Amino acid sequence: MVDAALDRLGLDYDFDLISDLPEIAKAGVTNPPALMVNGEIKIEGKIPTVDEVVEVFKNI
Repeated sequence: MVDAALDRLGLDYDFDLISDLPEIAKAGVTNPPALMVNGEIKIEGKIPTVDEVVEVFKNI
């Protein structure tokens, strides 16, 4: 979803997918999956649609 959203916006990006549960908890995520941008949880507890991810990146 993140790839598709950032491609749609024409943004150059680098991101990490973290699947290690202790790392997820350390980041403050209590209800995975989550989308974090610059250390801030933007979406948590669901798999977002591409449109939802686009809105997140439009608002940063």
